[in-house]
Amino acid sequence: MNSLSVTDAPEKEEEKPKIRLNAPVPTVKKTSKRIGEDVFTEASVKEWQLPRIKAWEGRHINPEGYYFRFVVPGEGQQNGGWSKAEHARFMERYNEWMSRNWKIGASWGLFSRGIPHRVGYQCMNYYRKLVGDGKIKDDSYEIVGGKLKQAHKERAPAGDIPTTEIGPEWQTEEVKEIERNVDQWLKQYHSRSGL
Repeated sequence: MNSLSVTDAPEKEEEKPKIRLNAPVPTVKKTSKRIGEDVFTEASVKEWQLPRIKAWEGRHINPEGYYFRFVVPGEGQQNGGWSKAEHARFMERYNEWMSRNWKIGASWGLFSRGIPHRVGYQCMNYYRKLVGDGKIKDDSYEIVGGKLKQAHKERAPAGDIPTTEIGPEWQTEEVKEIERNVDQWLKQYHSRSGL
């Protein structure tokens, strides 16, 4: 026969966790190391100029304008010279656009979506460098006064202009949290809605 033991100690009532109403929203843990500059920190957003603010505010209706100035939140923006791997990705993207008959130069923000950690204006400047160095031929450009200029827009490669949604990354909890924070900081530091 099994015996049972009984203690005379009174049972303690389980403590319920307390809810703190002013607690900060928990952050999402990053699964990979960030490459490049995080332009979505509070300190960075506090310093944003009007073109960046407008690009952020229009992100859902004008992805091209957004990606001309920004990477996907959480990605990190690489600055400085282009690596061999980045050059290879750039050329792959360039060849993809040419094969699809998409107009080069009309949508640098969308073009940059194929090159992690780079934004549209960086791709535009890199393209101009490649044209200036003679690595890409574009008859719409010429050297004027020692500088590369797009002097003949009518000679620019023809093609369609691609369209896109802002991207599936915006449905992740990490990006949604960054989006909420940036919107809050835009209200706080720039008296803007962020929307």
